[in-house]
Amino acid sequence: MVFRRFRGGAPMPEPLRETVLEPGTAAGVSRRRFLGAIAAGSAGALLAGGASRAEARASLTVIEQAREDALPEEDFWSKVRGEFLISEELAYMNSGTLGPMPKPVFYAVVDGYRALAADPGRENARQLEAQDDLRQKLADFVNADAGEVALTRNTTEGMSFIANGLDLKAGDEVLCTFHEHPGGLEPWKIKAKRHGVVVKELPFPVPPSDPSEILNRFEDAITPRTRVISVSHVTFPTGCVLPVKELAALARSRGILTLADGAHAIGMLDLDMQDLGVDFYASSPYKWAGAPVGTGFLYLRRESQERVWPTVATMGWDDEETGARRYDRLSQRAGPLLLATITALGFQNAIGRGRIEQRIMALAARLRERLGEIAGVTLYASDDRELCSGLTGFTLEGFGRTEVVETLWRRNRVWVREIDYGLSTVRASTHHFNTADQVDRLAEGVRQIFSEGTL
Repeated sequence: MVFRRFRGGAPMPEPLRETVLEPGTAAGVSRRRFLGAIAAGSAGALLAGGASRAEARASLTVIEQAREDALPEEDFWSKVRGEFLISEELAYMNSGTLGPMPKPVFYAVVDGYRALAADPGRENARQLEAQDDLRQKLADFVNADAGEVALTRNTTEGMSFIANGLDLKAGDEVLCTFHEHPGGLEPWKIKAKRHGVVVKELPFPVPPSDPSEILNRFEDAITPRTRVISVSHVTFPTGCVLPVKELAALARSRGILTLADGAHAIGMLDLDMQDLGVDFYASSPYKWAGAPVGTGFLYLRRESQERVWPTVATMGWDDEETGARRYDRLSQRAGPLLLATITALGFQNAIGRGRIEQRIMALAARLRERLGEIAGVTLYASDDRELCSGLTGFTLEGFGRTEVVETLWRRNRVWVREIDYGLSTVRASTHHFNTADQVDRLAEGVRQIFSEGTL
């Protein structure tokens, strides 16, 4: 097995097989056949596509019918897994970096680009009209108002919009944790370098025993110069769910703004912006919500929008009547990705957001239990389930994280990743399409590495 490296340090294997997926089917078309078809002028036969919309609708129907039939739990999730294009031999456990698109989302992307290529003028206008539809769908998904949702390309962009858009002066303080993702921390470091803002990275016990251990650190760190609390909702090295609702309440009582990095939350947790009470919330639905890569959103509480300057501008940036739309004036966008994200949210709703969260948490709990039985494993998850998520970080005594990740892939076809920022861990993501057998396969692979003492 040949490994290549990519951003984040995790090994990237050569693909299981090189195929081009034919829209409307789950079958693979070989690259040779695809290129041959192009050379012969018949690529349209492979990508013609009228079936893909019907196939997408059929996928949603399968899920809706499975839910109505009240199937046994594992039978239901088997039906859901069947609506993904993931290879059966692959235990994919890295949705924390990039989640797979379910079939209807994949087909929506293909259909959108096909239509755009066939009729760029009219189709581009039609697809860009989907912005407001997506804005409303996202607002409904997280219990917000459409005027509080800006469309972004990822969480990092949303975090940067807030860090760059707030008027902060030299000596003003921003409180973070020592486990922030670079995309959530580095925008504040730029602010510090340019404007003299003070960024404080607060430590807390790893793992914490209860939410108060985190809350108390922030309460003790607040000073008269504190202006912003900026934290991850789910920390990316360990999967700790921070008490964001309580932090937001604390901040509001002191006149402090709250920004949450929710990259891992949408599609994992059943989100409710009104309940959380944060001022700003950035997220990436291409991780856990099944959307295509390059899609994100930024929630800006209506009462807090006047505090934030737009930092990307074209016509309309100063129209406060448009609400959060004035923060995402990016002119041209990839319309097919907007349409596909609407489909992704529909797919999640067809399953049920609460049911998805329960499934993810159950698989993660099983993984923690299995790994906890292995003598050489150190888990970084709390015993308090309120602080646990679908991300599980661990290390294995005597073995580097890269070695563990590569060996799990080579021997077990389990795809996890290493984390080398903030805290060095091996990180596994358990999503709803994963199975109990895959969880056990991962744990057994780790056990084998430790017991044999070789890779």
